[in-house]
Amino acid sequence: MYGRSIMRRVIAEEWNLENLRDDLRRHRLLNPLPPESLLEGVLREGERSAVAGLVTLQRQPASDPAAPPGYFRTVAQIPVTETTFDLLFNGRSGYRAQYYLSPEEGEAFNRAIVDGFKRAVVMAYERDPIDAPSSSIEESLHGPYSKIWVFKEKDAFNEAEPETLNPPRWVENNSYLGRRAPLPRHHRIDLKGTFIKPGTGECWIDPLKLERSLDLHRKGYT
Repeated sequence: MYGRSIMRRVIAEEWNLENLRDDLRRHRLLNPLPPESLLEGVLREGERSAVAGLVTLQRQPASDPAAPPGYFRTVAQIPVTETTFDLLFNGRSGYRAQYYLSPEEGEAFNRAIVDGFKRAVVMAYERDPIDAPSSSIEESLHGPYSKIWVFKEKDAFNEAEPETLNPPRWVENNSYLGRRAPLPRHHRIDLKGTFIKPGTGECWIDPLKLERSLDLHRKGYT
């Protein structure tokens, strides 16, 4: 499912959480599971949520004015536990940490999660089908621009305390939202597939999103 050779943790000295006032939380984020174990836990919890009927699924059209007509993507919200959510997005072995290490490692970690969530999405579809063939749901997830992120990201990051997560590169690049450690009450992962044109397999992406991996590497936010 993923290449173990690329799974690393950011060294603790660089993953600066000195300004995080919650001592227990800071200890948790600085002493996380290995990336492989975290990934396995995230996917396991995603399947549990699907079994419990908690995963929401939709087929979303491309609404950007620049998008050509007829493109759709799979979108799902997947709840996990508070600790898993925190480790995934704020810990030094998690999602943003992988992008901090390098854009390539971030992309590999993202791909592993997207591919791993396929089972939870299929389970959610079988439990409560949406108005789209299952093949188009999976085709969107397999697309090259599929990703996960924090659900309702703007609210989550805006509500988090500023300057609590201060890796040197994000500080040097004057990151504003990236230097926050969001922990919203919903604990939901936003899974977004690639916009695909049914029947052709053609992909579309907002040009502004083409440098997403570099943005996360430089600033921890996109």
